[in-house]
Amino acid sequence: MNSFIADLHIHSKFSRATSKNLTPRNLVAWASVKGIDVLATGDFTHPGWMQIVTEQLIAEENGLLRLRDDRALEQELPWFSGNMNAAGIRFLLCTEISSIYKKAGKVRKIHNLVFMPGIDAAMKFNTRLAQVGNLASDGRPILGLDAHDLLEMVLETDPLAYLVPAHIWTPWFSLFGSKSGFDRIEDCFGDLSGEIFALETGLSSDPEMNWMLSALDRFSLISNSDAHSGEKLGREANVFAGEMSFAGIRSALRRENGSTRFEGTLEFYPEEGKYHLDGHRKCGVMLEPGETSVHRGLCPVCGKPLTIGVLNRVLALSDRSAPVRPSGHPDYSSLVPLSEVLSEILGVGPGTKKVQGMYNQLVQDFGSELSILRHVPEEDLRRSSKILAEAVRRMRSGVVHRHSGYDGEYGRISMFTAQELLEFKHGRMLSMAAQPPAVAVPGQRWRKTTGEGTTPGQEAVQTANEMQMAAILAGPGPVLVLAGPGTGKTQTLMGRVRRLLEQGTDPARILILTFTRKAARELKDRLQRLCPGLSALPKADTLHALGLEYWTSVMGEAPVLLSEESSRRLFAAANPDLRGKELKTAWNEQSLARENGVRIPGEHTRRYLDDKVRFNLVDYTDLLEFWLEHLEIGQCVPGYDHVLVDEVQDLSALQLKLVTALCPQAGRGFFAIGDPNQAIYGFRGAVRDVEQRLRNLWPDLKRIRLARNYRSAQQILTLAAHLFPEKETLVAEKPLSASLVLFEAQGAEQEAGWIAGRVRELLGGTGHWQADTHEGKSLSPGDIAVLVRFKALIPPIARALEGAGIPVSVPEQESFFVDARVELLLRIAGNVLGLPDFLDGEIPSCPERAVEKGPLAMAVHFGETPPFDALFWKSKPFLDLVKAFQTCSGWRGLLNMVRLETELCAIRARAQKVQVMTMHGAKGLEFEVVFLPGLEEGILPFAGMDMLLGKPGDEGGIDLDEERRLFYVGLTRAKSMLFLSHCASRRVFGKTLKLAPSSLVRRLPQDMLRKSAIKRNVRVNERQLSLF
Repeated sequence: MNSFIADLHIHSKFSRATSKNLTPRNLVAWASVKGIDVLATGDFTHPGWMQIVTEQLIAEENGLLRLRDDRALEQELPWFSGNMNAAGIRFLLCTEISSIYKKAGKVRKIHNLVFMPGIDAAMKFNTRLAQVGNLASDGRPILGLDAHDLLEMVLETDPLAYLVPAHIWTPWFSLFGSKSGFDRIEDCFGDLSGEIFALETGLSSDPEMNWMLSALDRFSLISNSDAHSGEKLGREANVFAGEMSFAGIRSALRRENGSTRFEGTLEFYPEEGKYHLDGHRKCGVMLEPGETSVHRGLCPVCGKPLTIGVLNRVLALSDRSAPVRPSGHPDYSSLVPLSEVLSEILGVGPGTKKVQGMYNQLVQDFGSELSILRHVPEEDLRRSSKILAEAVRRMRSGVVHRHSGYDGEYGRISMFTAQELLEFKHGRMLSMAAQPPAVAVPGQRWRKTTGEGTTPGQEAVQTANEMQMAAILAGPGPVLVLAGPGTGKTQTLMGRVRRLLEQGTDPARILILTFTRKAARELKDRLQRLCPGLSALPKADTLHALGLEYWTSVMGEAPVLLSEESSRRLFAAANPDLRGKELKTAWNEQSLARENGVRIPGEHTRRYLDDKVRFNLVDYTDLLEFWLEHLEIGQCVPGYDHVLVDEVQDLSALQLKLVTALCPQAGRGFFAIGDPNQAIYGFRGAVRDVEQRLRNLWPDLKRIRLARNYRSAQQILTLAAHLFPEKETLVAEKPLSASLVLFEAQGAEQEAGWIAGRVRELLGGTGHWQADTHEGKSLSPGDIAVLVRFKALIPPIARALEGAGIPVSVPEQESFFVDARVELLLRIAGNVLGLPDFLDGEIPSCPERAVEKGPLAMAVHFGETPPFDALFWKSKPFLDLVKAFQTCSGWRGLLNMVRLETELCAIRARAQKVQVMTMHGAKGLEFEVVFLPGLEEGILPFAGMDMLLGKPGDEGGIDLDEERRLFYVGLTRAKSMLFLSHCASRRVFGKTLKLAPSSLVRRLPQDMLRKSAIKRNVRVNERQLSLF
C-alpha cells in the first residue's frame, strides 16, 4: 500500500490571526515543499472562502478536491528555487466551529472539526448552520450551539459526514479543557457519543499522554497542524496507507477493514505546545502539576487562577498510573519543524534568510521537509551537514531538550546545549555525539506519580523515603529529627500529622508549633487538602500567637502588643539616664536574659516593667512568661497528647521550656524537626545545644537524621559541606549540574553591575556569560535571589537591577505598614490605644472618634493636610491599610497583626521578581540561582557595625560559628547556580571600607569555583578545574 500524509485541520485567510497569503494555490505550494498529500480546506462555512474553494478547486469522485490550475506555483514561494510537484495533492472539506453555550450549570466552550464528503453536502450544512449564527464574521464561526446539537446537524446532513472534537485538551475551547470543558465525552455529546470515533489530541499532547485514559481507547487519535500560515503546515499530521479518498480516510479512522489504513501520527513534542504545563504568563509563572496543587491552582505572584495546562488535565482525568497503548492503535513519531532545527544550528531566527536559504537547498537535495525529518538516511544528511545529521538523529531518537510551553507561550525543543554548539564550531563533533542528553524512556514521561494531575485545591501527597518514614513512624517517646536543607522537612512533618490522624488521634489533642504565622497558615492549608473530610484540624501556630490567645482567654480581652521597636522605645523612655551604647547594651542584656529564662534585677528593668503595667502594654516575652508561669503552677492544663515543633533549633531557652511544659509526661508525643547547621538566631537567644538539652530532660530521646536532599545539585551540597568538615555531606537526589562562580570586584558599584548583568543574561539575554548560564536554561525573575548579610548592602544592588530593567523585590521594604504615612496613621491609632510611640516625636492631632471609625474616617479628617494628599488616599499602601483594618476587625487586631508578622512572612508572599533580601530572611526559601555578594571579612563574618565604622564597640562579639551557619544557609538556598562575590572596597553609611575576602570563602574548595574578575575593564576568567 502507498502511504500518504494528511493535515486535516488548517485555516483560511478569512479566520482571525491568519496569513493573508492563504489561498488554495499558496497552500498547495507549501504542501509540496512540506510533503503533504491531503490538506483540509479549512473554514468551508465562510461564504467568501467557499466561493474561492468552488472557483479554484475541482471536486473528484472520491470526495476530495484538487487544484484547478497548478501552473507556475513557484510564484507563490519566491524564495524557493526548486521544482514543485502538486499533481497528487488533494483537499478535503473541513471546517472548525466554536460552540459557546451553558450546560449543566457551567459555560462550555468547545471547538469541533466538521468534515463533509463534497461541495453539495457542505453547502447544505452551511444553509442550515446560517440559521444559527453569522457565518461571514469569521472563518471559524462562533455559535451558541450545543456540541450535541451540532453533531446531530452534521449527521443529518450526509451519512458520510462526521465530527471530530478539536485539540481536546487545550484549556480554552476544547472537549476536556480545564477552563470550560467536560470530564467525560458522554457529558458533552450525550446519546450521540457513539457517533464520535476520532479525537484530535492537539499540539500540547501526544498519543502516549492520551493512553493514560482507558476511556479514550476506542477512539482514533489524530493530529493536525491547526496552521494559520503556510509555514506551519505539517507540524502535526496523520499517516495513512491505501486509497486516498474521503470515504477511505473516514473508514480508516473508524478502524474498519477497508482499502485505507490509519498508520499513526506525526507529532509536535508536546512540551513545545502552548499549553503543556500550568502557569500564568502575565506573571511569568510556569508550574508542574504537583506544584500547582501546592499553590491550590493560584498564581503564587498575583493570586489569580492559573491556566491549568494539558499535562495536568490529562493526569487529573486519567485512570492509569502509566500510559498503556491500546490494542490495534498505531504508533506515532515526534518531530521538530525543519526551520526550528536549522534555526538552532545556525544560531539565527527560524524566519531569517539564512535559515530559508539552507531550507531551500535541503529540500532541493533531499525532497520534502517531512521526508528529511523522517526518512533521509543520516549518512546522506551528514554529507551535507554533520551537525544537521546529528540533530535529526537526536530528534528521531527522542534525545532532545524540552522547555515546556504554558498559558499560551510556546515551549521549545532543542537538540543541543549551547556548550555543544560551541564545541561543534570548534570541530569537536565526536564529543558532542558521544554525550547526548538523556533519552526519555517510552511510557515513562507521562507516568502518573502520587500528587500529579490533581485538581486545584487537592493536596499532593509524595512518597516518603526510608528515613522520612522512620521519622513519621517513630515514637511514642520523644523524637528529634535532624533535617538538613532540602531534605523534606515539611513533608515529614505533614506525614507525621497524617499518621496520627489516621490512627484516630483527636485533632484537638495535636499541637503544631511553627516559627512564623504564615508557616502555620500554610500547614493548615495543607492539612485541609490532606484531610478534606475532617471537621476540625489540629492547632498550628507560633508560640507567640498561642501565648496571645491564652492571655486573651484569661484576661477577657487582647492586650496592646508592643513591637520590638516599640519595646525599645518604651525602655529608653523609662530610662532617660541611659544613652547610646549604654542604652543598647542594657536593652540587649535584659532581652536576652529573659529569653534565657533569667530575670535581671535592677532599676532599669523595673522601670520598664512598671511603664508597661501603667500603659497596659505587653511585649512578646510577656506572653510566653505569663503562659509558662500558669503551666508551672497548674493554672493552665495543656490538653495535648502530641506536640510537634518545626525549626526546633531556633527556640530560645524560654521557648524550649514552654514547649516541654506543653508536652505529656516523659516527652511522650513530642516530635521536633530542625537543623543545627541552620541555627542562625543566637542573637535572639536561640539555644546552641537543643539536642543535648532535650536529651538531659528525656534520656530516651530518639534521633533521626534526614540526609537525602531534593533541592540542590551535588556540587552545591559538597561545596557547602566544607563549612562543616566534621559532619556528613548531604546526598543529592536530583541529577543536576551546577555553576559555581566567584567574582572579585574593585568596588560595590562594579559588583552590583556585575550582578545585574548576570541576572539579565539568566533571564534571556546574550553575551559573554552563556557558558555560565546553564546552557540557556529558562528562568523567571522569581528563580533568582540576591542574599546579603545586612540591609545596608541592599540599595546599590537594587538600583543596579532596576537600572537594567529587571523586576526586583526588596521584601523588607514592601509591606504596606512600612510606608511612612501609613506608619504615621498607625502611630496615631497606637496613641489612642496607649502605645508608647507618642514618646518619640510629634504626631498630628486627630479626633478620637475619627480614629475609632478607622482609616477612611481619618482620611476625611486629614484631607490634604501635609504630609497627606489626595493621591495618598488612593495609593496601594493606604488601600491595603483599609483592607487590613476590616480584616482584623479594628485597630487592636490590626496592630497585633503587624507586630506578629515577620520579615520572612512578607518574603514568602512574593515571587516572580528577583528577590534581594538578607540571609536571615531567606531561611526556609529556595531558588534556582543565588547571588551572595559582600563576602568580605567583617561583613561575613559580621564584626558589628561599630567595628566596621571604626567606633568603640564589643570586640569580642563575633560569633564565628553562627556566621558560618548563616553562610551555609545562604549557600544551600541554591538549586543549581551560585554566584559568590567580594570587592576590594565599598562604602557603608558614608565610610569607605577596604576589607579582605571573607575567611569563610577561603574554607571552600577553590578548585570547585570558576573565578572571574574585572581589572581595568579587562575581564579575567580562570579555567574551572572541577565542576562536573
